[in-house]
Amino acid sequence: MFDVLLVNFWVYIMKVWIVHDSNLGNGEILAKTLGKTFEKDMEVNIGHVKKIDPAKVVADSPDIVVVGAAVRAFMTSFTSKKWIRRLHKELKKANKTVKIGATFLTHIMPEKMVAGRGNRLNNLLAKSPNVTSVYSEYLDGRVVAAEGPFEDYVLGEVEKHAVEILKLLKKK
Repeated sequence: MFDVLLVNFWVYIMKVWIVHDSNLGNGEILAKTLGKTFEKDMEVNIGHVKKIDPAKVVADSPDIVVVGAAVRAFMTSFTSKKWIRRLHKELKKANKTVKIGATFLTHIMPEKMVAGRGNRLNNLLAKSPNVTSVYSEYLDGRVVAAEGPFEDYVLGEVEKHAVEILKLLKKK
């Protein structure tokens, strides 16, 4: 009779949740661009802030959460900001953490007019003690017109930021 040693291998699959607030499709396009970059290294989930409950995201235990907001009529999406606040509550209630948080804005405004909004969105995400770190820059999704398309440089820059976010995650 042979003694058999069974070894259990537990494979950890990294996960990212990307939520967006898209009415005309720009936020969804940006979210999918991020997703294509992330999917090489991790499981990707994408959804609209009105359709994805933060509790579902927390239950999935993602390593990264990216929250997108649109700037409409000079106002950052209230729905996205509310979603971030609910995420904080759900993380605390479940006693879970997210390793990296990031944000993006879709907008038609000049950079000098949108920078404060992007930084405030990042700061809102950073308020949670359950988000270990927040990517230092909001991702900038400037469009040519309200219905799009994005400025020529945008999607390439977003892909570069996604690679940087992955590098940060691998250091954690």
